Amino acid sequence: MYNETTNRVITVFGEGAVKASPDTVHIVLSVQTRGTELQDIQQENANRMQKVLNSLMDMGVEDSAIQTVNYQIQPVYDYVNGEQVFRGYEVLNTIRVTSNDLSKTGEIVDTAVKNGVNQVGSIEFAIQNQENFYQQALTLALHDAETKMVTIGSSLKLANRPIVWKIEEQHTSQPVAFRAMTMADTVTPIESGTLTISASLMVKYQIV
Repeated sequence: MYNETTNRVITVFGEGAVKASPDTVHIVLSVQTRGTELQDIQQENANRMQKVLNSLMDMGVEDSAIQTVNYQIQPVYDYVNGEQVFRGYEVLNTIRVTSNDLSKTGEIVDTAVKNGVNQVGSIEFAIQNQENFYQQALTLALHDAETKMVTIGSSLKLANRPIVWKIEEQHTSQPVAFRAMTMADTVTPIESGTLTISASLMVKYQIV
């Protein structure tokens, strides 16, 4: 049986990357309200969020493309002369809007802001089916590892070409693009650009 501790091994890391255009955008939007009467600010928050939802659906966003991702109620305190003073409550209602029409990203943000949203969180561009691109990146990573192995083998003047003994995928982060804040009166220009899908391999070659 082959034992790495008793046999000679060359370990190289291969990197590969493929650029692709995103086809989906996820937009996180929040309505935040504050006040002293919890029931009143809950109702105010609900009314404002409903106005936001109606405005988005009026512009063609499907109800199924809107998801509530966070709803919080928490007390608000100030510190006066080192003492905690209760000031009221804060209600935060957060939705995520998903769209496949990237050209409407700025319009979605501006429409939401005009109708009650007062916090714009992340705007993330993504690729729905990126597996094909990842496989391409893996192929490039393997070629990169092979090239490095050949260079090392040539430098060491090895008599025989090392053979692949083990291949391990390394952790890679998912491509994410953009964060933005806006309170504009006109359509905010937001460019999706391109995303990079990367792959990394650790390849161990046995010297024979």
